[in-house]
Amino acid sequence: MKFGILFVVFWFCLGNALAAPTTSLTGSSLGNELLFAGTQTVVTASRSKQPLNQAPAAVTVITADQLERYGIVTIPDALRYVVGMNVSEAGANVVNVTLRGFNSQYANTLLVMIDNRPINEQFTGGLLWESVPLLISQIDRIEIVRGPGSVLYGANAYNGVINIITKTPEGFANGAKSNLRFRTVLGGYKSDYDELLASGTDGRGNAFAFGFGYNHTGGFGSTAPTDMLDNYAVSLLNFDGEHKVGVGRIRLQIGYAQSTENFYQVLYLTGIHIYNSSIALRYDEPHAPNPLMAWVSYTSFKLASAGSTEDETHTFEGEVQKQNSIGSRHTFVYGLSWNHTVLHSDIAYPGKHYQDIFGAYLQDEWKFLPGWIGYLGFRVDNATLIGTSFSPRISLLKNLGSRQTLRFAYGTSYQSPPLVNSYLDTAFPIAPGVTAVTTGNPKLKTITLNGLELDWRQELPKGYLQLNGYYSFIRNIIGLVPTAFQPSPPFPPGTPSALSYANVSDATSYGFEIDSALKLAKNLDAHFNYAYNYEHLKNVALAGAFAPNHMANLSLDADLGRHWEAFVGAHMVGATSLNSYGVISSAPAYINMDIRLGYRLREGKEPLTLALLVHNLFGDHHIELPPPPTNGLPSQVTPLRTVVYITLSGKF
Repeated sequence: MKFGILFVVFWFCLGNALAAPTTSLTGSSLGNELLFAGTQTVVTASRSKQPLNQAPAAVTVITADQLERYGIVTIPDALRYVVGMNVSEAGANVVNVTLRGFNSQYANTLLVMIDNRPINEQFTGGLLWESVPLLISQIDRIEIVRGPGSVLYGANAYNGVINIITKTPEGFANGAKSNLRFRTVLGGYKSDYDELLASGTDGRGNAFAFGFGYNHTGGFGSTAPTDMLDNYAVSLLNFDGEHKVGVGRIRLQIGYAQSTENFYQVLYLTGIHIYNSSIALRYDEPHAPNPLMAWVSYTSFKLASAGSTEDETHTFEGEVQKQNSIGSRHTFVYGLSWNHTVLHSDIAYPGKHYQDIFGAYLQDEWKFLPGWIGYLGFRVDNATLIGTSFSPRISLLKNLGSRQTLRFAYGTSYQSPPLVNSYLDTAFPIAPGVTAVTTGNPKLKTITLNGLELDWRQELPKGYLQLNGYYSFIRNIIGLVPTAFQPSPPFPPGTPSALSYANVSDATSYGFEIDSALKLAKNLDAHFNYAYNYEHLKNVALAGAFAPNHMANLSLDADLGRHWEAFVGAHMVGATSLNSYGVISSAPAYINMDIRLGYRLREGKEPLTLALLVHNLFGDHHIELPPPPTNGLPSQVTPLRTVVYITLSGKF
């Protein structure tokens, strides 16, 4: 907080001391054909439209075209190609996604949004990706912001933000009164991913899109007593309608997903049912010079098994945001947000539990010297359980000439203790016939991160090269602490009989990222990135966190002549280890390769594409996260295998 106050004082003192004409930071940047060029417009890093290389934080963009050409079946498949992103599949239905380390079974250090609306599950703070009521064909682009993001997004934008931006109904219609799109993916292990999307417009400012999806997989596990069950079947329905009003538009978005699956993560739940529904009403002004945006939403999430409700939350939230430019030097973005969540769980303290969060934020984008842009932002949040949190950020960007930019940033973020950490009260199995009671702690402190970043980016005639370095100091990491132990003998020494959540450790993490894309030939694009991350925990006995030190991605995307297109992608991930109360397990390093060969049966305004996909080409049956000790119980991790898919997508 002291740093934040000093930065505010520094900012306004600097404003009185400097007065000079400004120039665009990217006035000399060269546009190229790459989808990921620096001149691409992004919105998530600063909540306003800007070229990617003017953003106050490191940003990666995945476009709708890339989703198709890369052979993406699920959203986590796409996130694997993001520099610094750790995607670890325990099986077909449990995926842990984090940025810059500290992965875990909850994987709740990232804020995930759809059109700026948070979709993280409120009980654990994580996300069950298969139950998100969204079709791949509805996605316009995915913007990933790396580093602390609480200054604009509050709690849980702790180590990054994923914003899934959907196509508008008007964009789907594309001037036609009606059209019908489809996407079907059929593959091994009884895998079936189907999407059908109808859209249209009446020519009077009204447009709609209605989507249906069905996803199913048999998973990689088996019904053997010691194997993991990871099969699932999900039905998806959503509606998106918009109406133009003056310079703005009103948009109604409704989504529903129902899943039947098994869940083997700490708890062993078979035949569970997940119900995830939401309704959001929003107003925005996408083309106004000083736009206004407002939205309200209601989300209901329920996970039930064998007559027991493990997780039921009802969330009401909303936001109002305004942008104003003052002359040519300052652009302010400011807003208010609120969140009210009601929790009921049969594995939590009896009764209903409530959480209210109110937030206010302000950011100034200031062009204060030729070739310089500064960002100063701060946010104040007040929450029922944790009180008041203050999140400042300052970023300075310098145009170095020759299409180079340099960025320095200091920012803070925080992770609010998930409701499971505050209110859990249940026994979970640690061996056949043996359980340990786990209780929450409503007096937990927030996990805070203070981070420094230094980034350099070079726009090339046919691509870019970017280097990012970061150092973070993290306080109050939450972990489970044994409070009582089983008798020894007959149990091994240190076997817990009771555990409780506590703030158990501070940590430091640092690393660097290399990200580059090049157009090697007219019809051939290459993308390479590498990330190194190191974490040091002051309490080395902390259990439950894991992350590889090394990760790299390499991809080639080519047009092979008339109608044909091809893609090859490889993920190289270093070894990881997990501390489970003194028992160390590990997952070895692995290389995972994907290929796609597509043939455009029909081109033009109504394309039709047939493709062959192979995921995990080498078929090495690798595991992607260290398996917790089973002690005779079924595994919580299953090896991943090769899957061959046939896809067909296009318009009727």
